[in-house]
Amino acid sequence: MIIEPKREILLGPLMRIGLMRCWAARDHFIRLAVIPLAAMVAVLVPFQTMALDVMMTATGETAGGTEQDLSLQFVLLGLCYAAAINVFAVNWLRQLTLGSAAVPGLGLSLTGRHLRFLLMIVAISFVTGLAGMVLALVLGTLGMAGVMAALMIGLLLWAALLARLSPSWIGIAIDAPMPLGTAWRRTTGQSYKLVIAMLAVEVPLALCQQIIDGVFRMTGLIEAAPLTFTVIVAATQLIGVAVQLAILVSAYPHFLRETV
Repeated sequence: MIIEPKREILLGPLMRIGLMRCWAARDHFIRLAVIPLAAMVAVLVPFQTMALDVMMTATGETAGGTEQDLSLQFVLLGLCYAAAINVFAVNWLRQLTLGSAAVPGLGLSLTGRHLRFLLMIVAISFVTGLAGMVLALVLGTLGMAGVMAALMIGLLLWAALLARLSPSWIGIAIDAPMPLGTAWRRTTGQSYKLVIAMLAVEVPLALCQQIIDGVFRMTGLIEAAPLTFTVIVAATQLIGVAVQLAILVSAYPHFLRETV
């Protein structure tokens, strides 16, 4: 007889377990983060230059390329950045669940699971991005406040869909696929807790990044040591991803069925 999982997720213990698993695997985090971090920094450096070009274009000053060229470059760099994070995410999930034997060395043994994982995350982002754009068009009549509200709602929708389908994309990473429909049913009534857990990591991390940004700007280090600033920004983001994934993967067993 198949019994669908009915165990309720307790938010406090879940976060504690996730943090403990993350801390226990800290050496493996460093090992698996080295290459993705380098790739993220390599993307962020030209990305920041292009962002300056966009600002110059908006103010009517000379920029390094046309709007169309800059848009295409933004998309390509964004995909490269997402790919670097997703390679780390797959390797980190495998480390947490299957051990270091499943992710030898620096985690450079890329396979089809990495591509499937990336495609699923991109699809989730695309769907919620479209919803966010529609909301921006609707709420844009309210001015900047409406646009910001649409942006926040879009980000919450992204987090909600990511949490709701988490058993599916975690399953891709650890070679235990779960159909989207099954993942959707099994996370019913539980996914909002996962969103809260993700926000509990993301909000303090965002505040920390703002403090770092403020310190670098006030001290002039952002001009004197821009690469150091970029490395710190990328590293803090990877740490946040690692903690969130550790929490989500700790909830994963709640969504597995039992055979008795």
